[in-house]
Amino acid sequence: MGTTIKVSNREIAIRAFDHLRQERKTDAALRLAHHLLHYDRISLGIGEVDWEIDMAIQKFGGNPRTGYRYSAHFSFNAETEMEKERYEEIFNGKE
Repeated sequence: MGTTIKVSNREIAIRAFDHLRQERKTDAALRLAHHLLHYDRISLGIGEVDWEIDMAIQKFGGNPRTGYRYSAHFSFNAETEMEKERYEEIFNGKE
């Protein structure tokens, strides 16, 4: 097993925001940005915008936690543990 490192969920969310912006998914990018600026987490439901945010967060190594019924939550103040190789793929632009 390789080395694992901890990555700030806020860093993951900022990269997800940038990805959404570049993909011109404006509604999702604005919703994520609003939560980054005003709250310590985001709750995601089953709508298209929430799905886009969830997929962007997962693309950068985040893992929103399943909540009640069809919701998931992603805390910006927590950290995500991932393999060092995976981190380098994601955050050094190889992905």
